[in-house]
Amino acid sequence: MGPALSWLADPIEGYRIILIEKNTHYNHVFAYPRACVIPDMERELLIPYTHLFEDDKVGMVVNARAITINKDHVVLDREVAGFGNKIDYSYLVYAAGATVPTPGRFPECTKAGVIARLKEYQAVIAKSERPIIIGGGAVGIELASEIKERYPEKDVRLVHSRTRYLPRYKVSMDVTIYNILKRKGVKQVQGHRVVIPSGSFPLEVKPIEVQTTTGKTISGDLAILCIGMTPNSELMKAFAPDSINKQTGFVKVKPTMQIDDDKFTNIFAIGDVSDHTDVKTGHYAWMQGLSALDNIKKMIKGANQNELEPYKSKDLALIKMVLGKV
Repeated sequence: MGPALSWLADPIEGYRIILIEKNTHYNHVFAYPRACVIPDMERELLIPYTHLFEDDKVGMVVNARAITINKDHVVLDREVAGFGNKIDYSYLVYAAGATVPTPGRFPECTKAGVIARLKEYQAVIAKSERPIIIGGGAVGIELASEIKERYPEKDVRLVHSRTRYLPRYKVSMDVTIYNILKRKGVKQVQGHRVVIPSGSFPLEVKPIEVQTTTGKTISGDLAILCIGMTPNSELMKAFAPDSINKQTGFVKVKPTMQIDDDKFTNIFAIGDVSDHTDVKTGHYAWMQGLSALDNIKKMIKGANQNELEPYKSKDLALIKMVLGKV
């Protein structure tokens, strides 16, 4: 979205930006933890893309999924008016993100589908008396806090494999989070890694015993998994395998945010899918996108590789978290 809005404000004649987006609506995923708890909030989180660009010569949003990258075009999973099943490009920004378990993200691509999933979480959380939240990342922390604030009578447990929350951030953040959760009455189980059963935990309310690798048993009636991030780098791996970090699966990038493959200097990678030292947050994805767009504009105007600007990261672990309303 960052590059799209920047381009909208300052386009270059003869070029247009095309967003290939599988979702029909922009999803405010940062509010999902609260929307999983508070009824009707889900209707505020989905914004249609239909009016992002008023002029097709400046930009368009194409509702489809990219299934193949080629050196000068992207193949789509469906026919799209005006394009067929492929879109030609001069420059490509690969911003495929990462797969995060529900409820951090949902695989559904329509407004109705996402709303149905959020309502499903609202229903089981309301019914549960002893929910167990597994994973002390941002989603798990916020979800545990929201549940306890909305339903103070519930016995909420947050299980985290480490002894500190969000270790890439300052120690003071860990202390603040711990104390807020403690004040709300969330029972925190730290330093215990949960054994994930085959097929994960079912989203239903029934007696359950969660086992940890340290031999601890945690009893409850609902287990919600909030761990893991897998880069969506499959398309880039098939197209430019040398650009992939073999250990992590993330897309390696140059300081300019171009992919680390000299055969494809017109292709960039940003956000959660990129193998950058920035923390994986929307703020940094936005800033990386603006940097990539600036360099694309330079290239359109004739700049050579040495004239491109490196992305200047703040080199700080920044995140916005909301632990309930109070």
